[in-house]
Amino acid sequence: MPNKIQEQAKDLLEKVVSSVHLVDDITALEVNTMVVDQITGAKFNAWQAYEEIYSINDKDYFDSKGIPNPDDLSEPEKTQAQELRKRYTSLFSQLEREYFYILLEQSNETSEPDSRIIHYQERLKYQVEHKANIVPTDEIYIKLARPILPAPTPIADREENSIKSLQQRWKEIEELLNNDKFIRTLRKMSELKAALNSGNITSVDIDIIYAQTVMQLDGDIISRYHKKLFQLSEVDRDLILKIHNEGVIAGEKQWRGTLNFLIGIVQNIAKLSRQ
Repeated sequence: MPNKIQEQAKDLLEKVVSSVHLVDDITALEVNTMVVDQITGAKFNAWQAYEEIYSINDKDYFDSKGIPNPDDLSEPEKTQAQELRKRYTSLFSQLEREYFYILLEQSNETSEPDSRIIHYQERLKYQVEHKANIVPTDEIYIKLARPILPAPTPIADREENSIKSLQQRWKEIEELLNNDKFIRTLRKMSELKAALNSGNITSVDIDIIYAQTVMQLDGDIISRYHKKLFQLSEVDRDLILKIHNEGVIAGEKQWRGTLNFLIGIVQNIAKLSRQ
């Protein structure tokens, strides 16, 4: 009986740690303060977030959203528009990179080479070799630029026109959205995209994170302040700092409460396993 209780306690502990991402997710508290035009109250939906991030890779994405074209602007607005587009495209790139790492992990379990890994590596090699001289109309680049992420669209493309291939693609996405590492990255990219969308995307102005504080579990506290914060009027600057500091205090209280709660659960399970 004691051995059975120990096994159950061990299994329960592993489920608790896995469900709350004990190591990866809650070892640090991060508080960012921005001033935006609007705030969305939409909750995180994995499928919807995946579709939205994936759509950034569409060639007509920026035009459909009314995001300014740098070629139509003069300096310094051209530079700002380029930075805005870069921020959007980096969201897709980071999500695809996470997927690449997942494929690498899975490749260790099989001896067969994965064509998606090879494709991604060839693209990186091409980008390094050509750097700023990449020609978007180059046939080789067009082929390599195709994302390795499975497309979320329910409509088959020219190479995947069977119901079976569509079902296989959807199954792969479902498995991907059940991957803890991928979901964490997707959630973060979704939050960053929401921050970008909170401003007037038809303008070249980019929302600024005026203050950022990160607290590590080992006691390290890192605070960063954008230089433009100190270019604001004294009233605005003090208000932003006050709001940020209050957010840090509230966040730390909730963070430590969550840690204490989880530690209590682990301690109780540990006691149970010793019975």
